Amino acid sequence: MGSLYEEEEYRFFDARDSIGSVSEADDHDDDDVVPNGFRYDVWAMAPESVHHRKNTFLKFMGLSSEDNQSVEEVDSRVVQTGGAVLRSDAKEEEEDSSCSCSCTGSLRIQDSNGEEDKGRSTEVKPAPLVQKVVDRNIKAGNTMSRTMSRVKSQLLGSLLSMACKPAQKRVKSRVAEKVQRVIVHQSKKKLKELSAMFVGQDIQAHKGSILTMKFSLDGRYLASAGEDAVVQVWQVVEDERLDEKDVPDVDPSCLYFTVNNLSELAPLVADNQKISMVKTLKKTKNSACVIFPPKVFRILEKPVHEFYGHKGDVLDLSWSKDNFLLSSSVDETVRLWKVGNDACVKTFPHSNYVTCVQFHPANENYFISGSIDGKVRLWSVSRTQVVDWMDIREIVTAVAYSPDGKGGVIGSMTGCCSFFSFSGNRFQLEASVSLNSKKKSLCKRIIGFQFCPQDSSKVMVTCADSHVRILHGSNVIGKFRGQRNAGNPFRALFTSDGRHIVSASEDSNVYVWDCNNKNNNNKNKTSFFKHKTVRSCEWFYAGASVALPWSGRTSPLPPSYFSLGQEFFLESAAKASATWPEEKLPSSSSPLSKSKYKFFRTSSESSDNCHTWGMVIVTAGWDGRIRSFLNYGLPATV
Repeated sequence: MGSLYEEEEYRFFDARDSIGSVSEADDHDDDDVVPNGFRYDVWAMAPESVHHRKNTFLKFMGLSSEDNQSVEEVDSRVVQTGGAVLRSDAKEEEEDSSCSCSCTGSLRIQDSNGEEDKGRSTEVKPAPLVQKVVDRNIKAGNTMSRTMSRVKSQLLGSLLSMACKPAQKRVKSRVAEKVQRVIVHQSKKKLKELSAMFVGQDIQAHKGSILTMKFSLDGRYLASAGEDAVVQVWQVVEDERLDEKDVPDVDPSCLYFTVNNLSELAPLVADNQKISMVKTLKKTKNSACVIFPPKVFRILEKPVHEFYGHKGDVLDLSWSKDNFLLSSSVDETVRLWKVGNDACVKTFPHSNYVTCVQFHPANENYFISGSIDGKVRLWSVSRTQVVDWMDIREIVTAVAYSPDGKGGVIGSMTGCCSFFSFSGNRFQLEASVSLNSKKKSLCKRIIGFQFCPQDSSKVMVTCADSHVRILHGSNVIGKFRGQRNAGNPFRALFTSDGRHIVSASEDSNVYVWDCNNKNNNNKNKTSFFKHKTVRSCEWFYAGASVALPWSGRTSPLPPSYFSLGQEFFLESAAKASATWPEEKLPSSSSPLSKSKYKFFRTSSESSDNCHTWGMVIVTAGWDGRIRSFLNYGLPATV
């Protein structure tokens, strides 16, 4: 096909009788005959050259041309303001680089070889009125797009306490490598409890950020969801230890042992020769007594289920005892899933974003949900309808049942905790506690709740003012906080024994606080925790948006029951202390030197009041990855 403006192929004529009324009005002004001054006589006359007709048309449209040279045999594309592209030939669809158009309306002409012909460059400027309308539409469109994006980002950020995704270093992805030790920092502690933390698995789980993740009540499954609107269920197993994968490279400053199911220690087989070459322990700040269990925590890297159905970000998850799963979303629905069934079991519609959801702890036929419309609803699963509801007149950001299911607590955007009970299946508001003493502020919104595993009269409240609080009734009996620049924590959780608190934070670190009570016999329950803010903690970087402690344990007995096997002998047993473990220490000499034994004994004695060995923390990341972290070190003094 020839050029768009080629005269031989693009000659055309209009019949004079079809526009006779125009040609007969030669004695009248053009504006009197045809409104807006349209020059029909231009096309009624014998056609002139393409160049002349083009200039006439440009003048009529209010456009100007600075270059009146011939533009015959031009092969170009005209890029319209709206972004559509008009091509002169179908073949040109593959030639996207044949024309470039700047935002000022400059049209560059290229020759048949694709090179720009500077001698025929034509600057086409739209009329002022046309340009004004175009600029206004573009500005309005861009403003609307930016406004909608900003509103959504701010709202979701407020609900999830994820206003900004920290731009820090990423944890490197690893495939089929050995476990790697993680640097753990500590603040204001004399004992480092996470002395040998290792990153185990690193799984690419989701396409977007993971916003929520929950273990099933029996610890056998892990559910994750977030920005990609997909709910995934992963199976959790305790797998046999593989030394080539689950044992790291040996560090001469550490002691390495393995333990069997009888809690008897044995020397580490891997690199045993290298270890034996070092007769004395070279203790450093990273020295640790590392004990590898016979079985290790593992997530099967292919999900059991991928549940599709949500049309927006998934904000919360909840498991029942029978492994039913609830998911709440910004698509204004709660969906019910079942392990073993790939389809959605039921859908529960709401009038706005559903920020939180939880199954009844004793009767899985009921659950409660909270929404940004200010209402908390009690649902019947079998009837798929609301049984009762309560309006707190504030955006609901968190809900939690008490362990007995007879009541619970509601958290709001303004930092208010509303305690309720049930009379039959009817909500009864009992009391309200405001964690914002001065004035209501979005920076003190409630992020999450959890009742203390050892004492259901206490509830832990994660708040967006950088604090984790322990409430006993209406009294704040304890506060926990990370580093000063750590930002807000994300849904802090107790470990299964209630001795530690684990939480991810806005700085993408995972924080661990020791809340072990050494005075359990104190009758005054309000003095269970210290009133002042506790800043002593340990943390490590994980790129985490969610952090969960696993409820299981990789060893049947705590570290205080560990004993040396017959493979270990002291150089001088007579000089060794016989207080621990007296019955297991032979009297001959062996590679376990005095310095090594002393370090091992000190670490073992420190573990009497510390239960972090074997702790497993699973994190979800901004990058959609799930990672497992395992502590194999006995406590070490700092």
